[in-house]
Amino acid sequence: MDDNSKQIHDWQDKLKHSFDSEEKLLSYLLETIDNFLYRYLETTENKNLKSFQIAPNIFGQESFESSMVEALKITHPEAKAGIMELAKTVPKAQKPMVKYRLQAQVKELTSERGHLVLTASINWDFPLFMDKTKVSKREIDFKYTDLGQFRKELALKLEAVCELFS
Repeated sequence: MDDNSKQIHDWQDKLKHSFDSEEKLLSYLLETIDNFLYRYLETTENKNLKSFQIAPNIFGQESFESSMVEALKITHPEAKAGIMELAKTVPKAQKPMVKYRLQAQVKELTSERGHLVLTASINWDFPLFMDKTKVSKREIDFKYTDLGQFRKELALKLEAVCELFS
């Protein structure tokens, strides 16, 4: 084995060891999501967000935006139209809000392979946030077959779903 091959092999071993448990993989997933929360989900209402377990095998965070001026900076056509309608129909005194959410559903998470469903959503069904017709979503089904792919592509896939918030 030449020096270059040995370096690559040592690096792969080190990488495997640093992610040798589901707990370490999950920790990396949550840290990565947290970076996106800061960029896309912090609002006038919610700061310093951290991801948490929302439901069994679902991790992420949600936030609320009460400033319709800020909420209307979203360019996604369906969401923008819904937020505009909310701003027009709900009096400011009722403090209308828009709910943002970023989550990862973990279907499988090992160093050999994994399956995550990454979802970003904008919900303008104030105050109950129950009407599914008043939600815009972007979802990516992310499957990986090795640790390098997981590390390299997770942030790219999260960036892709977060385009919804742009």
